[in-house]
Amino acid sequence: MSLADVQAQPKGFSRRQVLKIVAAAAAVPAAVGGFRLLAPQPEFHVWNGEALGAVSQMMIWHPNAGYAERTMQRMLTEVARLDGVFSLFRPSSELSRLNAEGSVGSVSRDLVTVMEAARGMAEASGGAFDPTVQPLWDLYANHFAGPVATVGGPSGAALDAARALIGYDRIDIGSRSVSFAEPGMSATLNGIAQGFITDRIADLFRNEGFEHVVIELGETRVLGDHPEGRPWIVGLRDQQGATDRTMELTDGALAMSGGYGTVFDPSGRNHHLFDPATGLSADRLVDVVVSSPRAMEADALATALFVAGESRARAILARYPGASAVLTRHDGTQVRL
Repeated sequence: MSLADVQAQPKGFSRRQVLKIVAAAAAVPAAVGGFRLLAPQPEFHVWNGEALGAVSQMMIWHPNAGYAERTMQRMLTEVARLDGVFSLFRPSSELSRLNAEGSVGSVSRDLVTVMEAARGMAEASGGAFDPTVQPLWDLYANHFAGPVATVGGPSGAALDAARALIGYDRIDIGSRSVSFAEPGMSATLNGIAQGFITDRIADLFRNEGFEHVVIELGETRVLGDHPEGRPWIVGLRDQQGATDRTMELTDGALAMSGGYGTVFDPSGRNHHLFDPATGLSADRLVDVVVSSPRAMEADALATALFVAGESRARAILARYPGASAVLTRHDGTQVRL
């Protein structure tokens, strides 16, 4: 999912230039009656790096640099802990162990919560969103990594075998355990866990008293408005990676899904957003952008709507009153729901 960095100033400045300008201006105390205020003035404190396998950023507005830095480090510790729950690349993560063993007990409440939310989105979307599509990912990745990869993708027989292992209704979720009904099943939470983690960090920042915050951990969530009293401006990247659109956001979340996010072949026809009903990469839309109060909801809805397509999108979205969406068709036109 590909959202460009949230801008700290209007368009026309690069992000790096903008942050320098804002910080420099905010660090100079205001003059009142010929005297300068001695109290520290708020400024942006920014962390840039990689988290959850994605280029990430956190930006907070606060007068105390030391407190802001210590809080940021606590947030990064929490992100690392949650990566140890949901990562598909760390063999020791709870999700990796579930996929390897078919059943895990004494798991964190975090895994149970996200699994329950994933099943709920699967039911609401009529299966367009399904966390058990990981066998398709493995199939496509192995096919296109092989020496005789065909442009058409895996064979029909291989697709049928992978699809036989898909079914959100075959996940057994207990209070502290998760298991699959069939050997060979596996799950990915990449379409919902990043949103969950983003929400967790946003909630922690809010509990610490921060009122103007930007969090980009694969999904985008902001607290409050920009310190200037206007909405945050979020740039959206197109298929070539250029920022071609912007959206305003205040105290909410944005998520974007497009097949061009991760592709298996140069044509882009085979990508990571699979339709569980066919085993093929969904191709009904170019991309979907969802706005919602919570990042987890926006994250999962963006995937569900992209796979389901325009004909089913309105009915799915109606189940989430606080959410809205922009669907981009292949002819370049858009529909707002």
